[in-house]
Amino acid sequence: MKIRVFRLGLVCALAVVGWACGSDNPARPSMSFVAPVGQQPTDGLSYNYNQQPVRLQVVNAVRTGSSAVTYNVEVASDTGFSNVVFTVDGVGEDPSGVTSVNLPELEGNRWYHWRWRAVVDGVVGSPSATQQFFVRPNIILGIPSIQRPAPGGTVYGVRPTFVVGNASVEGPAGAISYEFQVAASDSFSPLVASQTVSAGPGETTWIPSVDLPEGSLFWRVRARDVANAVDGPFSAAAAFERRFGIDLDNVVYALGPNISKWPQTATITEAYKAGDTLCTFYDQSWPHAAFLGDPSVAVVANQWVFVEIDGVWYGGAGHWMRPGQYCKTEYDDHFFVDGFAGRAPFNSLVLRSGQVFGVAVSTPARFYPADKTLDERSDVQFVVW
Repeated sequence: MKIRVFRLGLVCALAVVGWACGSDNPARPSMSFVAPVGQQPTDGLSYNYNQQPVRLQVVNAVRTGSSAVTYNVEVASDTGFSNVVFTVDGVGEDPSGVTSVNLPELEGNRWYHWRWRAVVDGVVGSPSATQQFFVRPNIILGIPSIQRPAPGGTVYGVRPTFVVGNASVEGPAGAISYEFQVAASDSFSPLVASQTVSAGPGETTWIPSVDLPEGSLFWRVRARDVANAVDGPFSAAAAFERRFGIDLDNVVYALGPNISKWPQTATITEAYKAGDTLCTFYDQSWPHAAFLGDPSVAVVANQWVFVEIDGVWYGGAGHWMRPGQYCKTEYDDHFFVDGFAGRAPFNSLVLRSGQVFGVAVSTPARFYPADKTLDERSDVQFVVW
């Protein structure tokens, strides 16, 4: 835009600053100047509610002299500026060439319109071009509640299940997901495992896609509204211990009773699989029972097997063992399918070379309480398939 300058004792810019330069005009600045140019936010930009405060920024007004310049700022909820929600006068000019001001927290789900005016020698210039921005609705995500592993708890599986109670949600949120993080220190750097999963009904579970190391670990979780770019606060770091072994309390028992509370009176001294044979040597002499009521067939124990599927350990009582017997055959690739009589999930399980599974020995338990004796067990050992 061309600015026509008239010399009437003082330099004036009639079309730009909106004041007259007649000899009877008492408000005449010492230099001509134009309106500042709005720079940020760009016209039509949207902000999440939690991105506030919004920072307004303009390119300083062009002028013909070196007199001091200040700025007046107006923000309104309507284009006519009849409902002004924020105004400030006397904003000092930044010598960098760009002047800015932070707005207070504004109401969400609303458009806002803003403009600036330069002021020289008490004379207020023309406003900058009006621009607008939008503040999205206020969405507040609470802190998820840690359920398990509980703080100070112990887990045994290499990929344990993490469970949180869902966070509270306020405002028009989108689909909620949860970001889980596991680390070896409460600084969470670096991470051992991390993943964002969709929220479940009431609570959300996560099974890591990588094996967790043994030792002391920390975990935390936060709710996220990805569509609206809103993240809730992380829960406090919860420490837990990841140990080598199987937590019998959390095993899903597909065949036989829950033996987690049976006293451990035996220790497996050696366990291995060779071909189709599984051997579990143990240091106990339990009383025998008549196999399914047949006194001619004495049994003292069952071999147990435990396998991890998608982070969950499943177990079942397998082959019968007679007095002095420690090895059983028929452990081919389809042993679990054949040996557990169609019981899920063993009815579709095929282990491959190199996979690890758990073994134990107990008093008769396959058809419990048939053939019941002392209800005792060994520890759990791991064997490579």
